[in-house]
Amino acid sequence: MSAGLSVRRRPAPPGTRVVGLVGEADLDTAPRLADALRRALSPSPTVRAVVVDCSGLAFCDCSGLDELLRARRAAEAAGVAFRLAAPSPQLARLLELTGTDIVFSTVEQVPAPEHPEGRPARRRPVGRGHDGMTTRAGSLAAEAARQICDGLWKVSDSETELARTTAEHLGRAVGPVDDQRGLPVIERLERLREALAQVAMALARTHGPLAWFLARTAEALAPVLHWRTLLADPAQAFGTVVPTPGGLADAEDAVRCLRSALVELSTAPHQAATAVRPDSGV
Repeated sequence: MSAGLSVRRRPAPPGTRVVGLVGEADLDTAPRLADALRRALSPSPTVRAVVVDCSGLAFCDCSGLDELLRARRAAEAAGVAFRLAAPSPQLARLLELTGTDIVFSTVEQVPAPEHPEGRPARRRPVGRGHDGMTTRAGSLAAEAARQICDGLWKVSDSETELARTTAEHLGRAVGPVDDQRGLPVIERLERLREALAQVAMALARTHGPLAWFLARTAEALAPVLHWRTLLADPAQAFGTVVPTPGGLADAEDAVRCLRSALVELSTAPHQAATAVRPDSGV
């Protein structure tokens, strides 16, 4: 039985609405959360940002996450900034597992009323903008998680095995951030191309939702195919370009995001449809 969800409007700087959540955001309380977020995003010429205070949110499952994702998309369509403030360890873990930590902007605390602009959201490195590869991969991972949580995608045993082996290959192709960025640029590009090859091979071995997911992630990583590192006359390089450091980092982070999503897919048949509660270790 759900412990319930309390929603309160908090004092905020001019142009900002702060929604405070206390309790649990789950299947039972999702309608209340959806209504509160919808009211916070109600049209107003003075509203430039909506901040969801998650410091009192003891638990959030896929139903609650789905409502937060819907509100973020609605805010983006309306030109309103949407941020999560002070996410709890359980919520932060859920965002990490679903790859949506890259999709959401977060702040460490709710902006104080006396500061009109509030505290700035944490900045992502160059190359993770609205159209970045990591952002697109994160959005796809979030959509996959939503479909699984809603029961729209029942992951088969063959999809589980293919997701697991592909995640292992991607992990070997693109390693930890510090290790990867210490490599020569040409080796980083070779590893990214290897990751793309692994996605393509997995795509050739499946069909249905997993194939569609892999096809879209391969599409998100397509800029990698336009890169070169060897010196050459532009007229001889078939239109390829030298990648920027930010572009390389963005592509590598996108591969890591894809790997995390595939790891989650590989365990989906063995998990409940909702997230695990805090006392179970997540």
